[in-house]
Amino acid sequence: MRAFEHLHLQLCFYPFLSGALEYVKEAGFTLDDLISSVSARIRAKERVIEAIRTGQIHRPVIADDVQAQTELLSYPFARILVSCIHDSYLIRRYALAEAKGAYRRLLEDLRSDDSIIHELSEDLGIHAEFSSNFVLVPFTDYLRLTVNLRDKRWKLVNRSLVRGKVSLGMSEFVRIIQEAMYERIVKDLPLDVPDDICASLSEHIEHIRKELGIKRKNLEELHTPLRGDPNSYPPCILNILSNLKAGVNVPHSARFAVTAFLLNAGLSVDDVIEQYRNSPDFDEARTRYQVEHIAGTKSGTRYTAPSCATMRTYGNCVGKDELCEKIAHPLSYYRLKLKLKQKHKQKQGQGGL
Repeated sequence: MRAFEHLHLQLCFYPFLSGALEYVKEAGFTLDDLISSVSARIRAKERVIEAIRTGQIHRPVIADDVQAQTELLSYPFARILVSCIHDSYLIRRYALAEAKGAYRRLLEDLRSDDSIIHELSEDLGIHAEFSSNFVLVPFTDYLRLTVNLRDKRWKLVNRSLVRGKVSLGMSEFVRIIQEAMYERIVKDLPLDVPDDICASLSEHIEHIRKELGIKRKNLEELHTPLRGDPNSYPPCILNILSNLKAGVNVPHSARFAVTAFLLNAGLSVDDVIEQYRNSPDFDEARTRYQVEHIAGTKSGTRYTAPSCATMRTYGNCVGKDELCEKIAHPLSYYRLKLKLKQKHKQKQGQGGL
């Protein structure tokens, strides 16, 4: 395989830049060269699997030109593998993992050389103006690149405008760059890869499909409510359920809270009704009517559970634990507890291999 002469490291760490493609073309590499490179194939598969498993593709330490060549060529090869599988979830996850890896690398590079941000900005088509304290970004670019950023601080109404441009701190601009990198990476995927090329890569593709299947299964398990596992419920809900079981006549606010919570956690109307059977004033017909109303059985509008602030207002917030400090809603507690349980379960499974 042809050797690169002092390959520019930026092309390895940011292989989606236009200069990387030009470098490969000028070096005379063909698709056959790419396919025949064992090291590039191995690293390409690593990139895709790392994207699936961790959601971020790390940038390794480059020791010499040979490793630099492998790292650079593995990027187009990884795009070929992703394209052969032709899965929209994988495409998005891979592109985001590449962008996140480049973002982390950019943060490191900026410690010693701030010129890289100017080069990236220009290559990615962001016509920014730089000063010592802030960066000005055309509002059209800003709107395009913040469409997926949900935090309120990114809303245009919360930003300062200077001559039709949005003023950003450097750390904020670097975050915008990550979105631009994702946009560049995902834009042309999937590639139109000939069937015979995909067939020749079947072993790698099947390995990636297997990893993708495991990831999907884990996601499905994570989003499936652990019905019958009250240890996943927040303390406030457990307290109300305990009182109901003990025959305590709980107040209306607590009844609404526990009913809305259980319905949104995946229990059926009948399951929720069962929780009230020990109530001193239990009337099945009336209870069913109230539960179905909260479930939106007839109206089509399901009520959500009250927030933690509302629970506190009505005196229903009891037994707070450490997890409560991280959330603002009982359902958020439930989802986070499920996620932590799933991670623990995965670690146990890996430890048993």
